[in-house]
Amino acid sequence: MLASLVGFLQKPSIAVRLDGDDTRFSPEEFPNVVFAAAGKVQGKIHLIHDVDEGSSLGQISSRVWVSKESDKDDVRVRTSFENKTFTYTLEGPTRFSALSIYHETLIQVPRSTTFMNSLRVDAPNTSFSGNDLLGLNWGSVTSQLINSSITFQTLSADALSLRTSNASISGSFDAGQIELQTSNSAISAKLRVKEDIHGRQSVVSTKTSNSSITLHVSAVEAIHGLWMDTVTKNGKINVGALLGQFNTQSSFINLRTENSRIELNLDASQTRQPLEVNTKTSNATVESSIMVPRGEVFKCVVETSNSSANLNLTEDVQGQFEVETCNSSATVEGSGLSFDKDKKSYKAGTRGLGQSNVKVATSNASANLRFYPAGDSLATSHY
Repeated sequence: MLASLVGFLQKPSIAVRLDGDDTRFSPEEFPNVVFAAAGKVQGKIHLIHDVDEGSSLGQISSRVWVSKESDKDDVRVRTSFENKTFTYTLEGPTRFSALSIYHETLIQVPRSTTFMNSLRVDAPNTSFSGNDLLGLNWGSVTSQLINSSITFQTLSADALSLRTSNASISGSFDAGQIELQTSNSAISAKLRVKEDIHGRQSVVSTKTSNSSITLHVSAVEAIHGLWMDTVTKNGKINVGALLGQFNTQSSFINLRTENSRIELNLDASQTRQPLEVNTKTSNATVESSIMVPRGEVFKCVVETSNSSANLNLTEDVQGQFEVETCNSSATVEGSGLSFDKDKKSYKAGTRGLGQSNVKVATSNASANLRFYPAGDSLATSHY
């Protein structure tokens, strides 16, 4: 809501130029870039990888509009070049007032530069976007925004931490460590999860509230395993994920919401490592389909209430299962099943002799577990 209010505020009409509002920097000498906005300002920042051919310099340019001529005296640009870091700060009025200062800022990295150490954006009421970024990789990109959206065509880094509030996050993101966080707005992203440069598990953390999360995740390059946490409240979660041939560590996937549906489609058949998957909600359906790791320990919990819980697994699962509900039916389908308990609302038993453990639970609706023959994995086409 706050983001919408910011968007409806009338843009000031008086354009002003400020000392330092076009400042160039050498990416070779200053591979770390910081943009900060302070005071009562609003606007947008756009990142591009496109400067005139032959140029070796980057540039940050701001265009500023004010509501009154006298407001110009309250706006300034400060720049510093220290410790291999170029810092560009746009300062607005600090007194209590309406957001009367508007800026449009362009951060340009020359085409000749293919790697930068870091980018940090710290700006209230300022959206952050980018395009034409293919061929540019960052060590890290971080943002701390308020009431403004984040949108990228493709942003690539070793580590990404993009945070805002009351506004959406969308786009395509490539990194070994990915954090996307907002509140009261949706997250919709295509993620390419890369190998962590320090040999750790790759991480994907996405969090919001009162809105949905939609993710398309390719983690075939995350060879040290994947730790994935997807959390919202009162919003739907829809995740499609493909895992690759992990060599060293197990993987963990957690999807959690309340009062909203969860849909998971996961191909983990090529991982060759243990896997744990938890999907939990309340008062809404869970639909989960998983191609499990072949010959590995697999743990899974599907949990909801007052709606159906449905889990489909490939027949590579070997171990224990438990399916329970109340005031409705529990069903288990597949071959090679041995039941220790076989009641209408509770079924427990084993399939094969492995150490896997699967639980499906709900109340006042059906709980369903199905084992099905595995087909070809989508992950095999990547090797």
